[in-house]
Amino acid sequence: MNATPVSLHAVEPLLAAEEAVSAIHDYAALKFHQGNLYGVGFDAASGRNRLCHFSGGQAESLLPNHVSVRSRVHEYGGGAWCIAGVHACFVHADDQQIWQAPLAAGEPPHPLTCQPDTRFADLAFDPLRERLLAISETHLSSLEPVNRLAAISLHTGAIEILAEGADFYSSPALSPDGCQLVWIEWDHPQQPWRCTRVMLAQLNEQGEVETARQVSDTDEAAWAQPRFSPDGTLHVVVDRNNWWRIESLTATGFQALSGTVPERTEFTTAPWQFGLATYGWNAAGALLALGQCDGYTYLWCHDGSAWCPLELSLMPARMHALVCDGNRLGCVAEFSDRLPAVVRIDSALTADDPDQCDILYGGDCPAYTPSLPVSLSVERDENLSVPYFLYRPAGIPADRLLPLVIWTHGGPTAMTAPSFKPAIQYWTQRGFMIADVNYRGSTGYGRDYRMQLEGQWGVRDVDDVIAVAADLVEQGQADPQALFIRGNSAGGYTTLSALCDSDLFSGGASLYGVSDPARLNQLTHKFESRYLHWLIGDPQQQSERYLERSPLHRADRISAPVIFFQGMQDQVVLPEQTRNMAERLNCNDIRVETHYFDNEAHGFRQPDNQAAVLEHELAFYRSIIS
Repeated sequence: MNATPVSLHAVEPLLAAEEAVSAIHDYAALKFHQGNLYGVGFDAASGRNRLCHFSGGQAESLLPNHVSVRSRVHEYGGGAWCIAGVHACFVHADDQQIWQAPLAAGEPPHPLTCQPDTRFADLAFDPLRERLLAISETHLSSLEPVNRLAAISLHTGAIEILAEGADFYSSPALSPDGCQLVWIEWDHPQQPWRCTRVMLAQLNEQGEVETARQVSDTDEAAWAQPRFSPDGTLHVVVDRNNWWRIESLTATGFQALSGTVPERTEFTTAPWQFGLATYGWNAAGALLALGQCDGYTYLWCHDGSAWCPLELSLMPARMHALVCDGNRLGCVAEFSDRLPAVVRIDSALTADDPDQCDILYGGDCPAYTPSLPVSLSVERDENLSVPYFLYRPAGIPADRLLPLVIWTHGGPTAMTAPSFKPAIQYWTQRGFMIADVNYRGSTGYGRDYRMQLEGQWGVRDVDDVIAVAADLVEQGQADPQALFIRGNSAGGYTTLSALCDSDLFSGGASLYGVSDPARLNQLTHKFESRYLHWLIGDPQQQSERYLERSPLHRADRISAPVIFFQGMQDQVVLPEQTRNMAERLNCNDIRVETHYFDNEAHGFRQPDNQAAVLEHELAFYRSIIS
């Protein structure tokens, strides 16, 4: 056996924690305006979301440095800006109000709305009536927040309610003539990746809803991303046949697009945030769409009769935030070997043409040889395999035993992709192997796989991550004396549950992880307030099951050391979840280390705190190995 906590990487100097954090880049919500591409870019140095013009390797910020563009509707936000004429309208992170600023730099932004109790998201422009469409979320005292579909005048900031009564709304979209409005809605106890409905309204000249009707033909499917084609045909993504696929509304109802649909491909992902954009139309009216298959994203074209893939010279691992402008496409491209980029694509050109893809910003290659993901799976039975991406330190012989860290993503109805992650490089450069697991319940592998956690959270996800670790030990890749597991949010729950159920692991790390699901069910925010009813069961009828699935109540079964990280402003997983779990383990004489960050919420954004997490977690694992 030759496992060691010191660096096994051949490249010097090592990537410092501060460098790994500063290398984190993220882009979203791209929009074209007069041929220019704009969008939101995450600034790792400040933890803020900047509204930028991307061009020629530059990201020109349109707003003052102190302004961050971020919505907190549903706590996860998204859809926090849109273009309205020559102005950008955006949600200011500090007050959650809609502000305006000219796209041409020079004038300072000014507020459009003044509703202190209300947050906004999913902004869309109605040019015919010079107003915005948005999802509003009003918070009043101890009552559950009220969500509505609203219109906001660009001249006065006056708010008109277009739809209310459902528990949740999203994805408002106008027909090309402005006469029809479509949106998604759903009610408790559903989630938008389980069961939603599509509503279609007829508007009068003033933009008021004259009639509204449900056009989705089944309530047992997740409908998403409704939008009209240039000729006014309504399209939507729906998973009625296991895979999220695009359908169009005809005189006889929704129909699949003609031609053979790409196999094992989904044309959206779980809508945790507003503003998902995975399809649109080019100048010729052909539909262009981003499809996920086995963790990777591919660009597809439907010309009205058949699907065909569009090969790209850049070969990204993942793409999102698709926007179309004539034959040009804009999207965020993530790669396995370098930083993500904002990319402009000419859909009329082939991959052999050097002008097909133009990186407008980002895409820098690291100054070291990165560890690349290998797509693997572990067989659970003859009809089920669990996919994961394995990262080994570059330049290390394949027969050398290595310490292993299992990564469990949050959600749990989410996924991990084989994109370049500086934090993973930080670990592999120090001799650790990373297995990034898409356990049962993850998205991107069909509805049946996604629904595997119904009533089974804390069971099937836990079985899967344990199986991956055990398989890598059996293969002779992982050191059985140096196995670790870590996760954030829902992944923290899977991590703690795995430590309860197995003595395979030498230690674990929980980043704002769930330890007491019954208590979480009582205190969490509206968007997820019935999520656990599906993941575990009704808390009244299955109270014993909640105790059986609670790491806090099973803490006596944990024998491995655990390190905890928690934001004190977290409104999703409250700090008491971490504090109580750590105290219980301390009482059981289990080694515990805790780190609380006063200025962090759900998901750490401050670079100093992110770097501290890497350094403390590394030191913790090294101390266990040594």
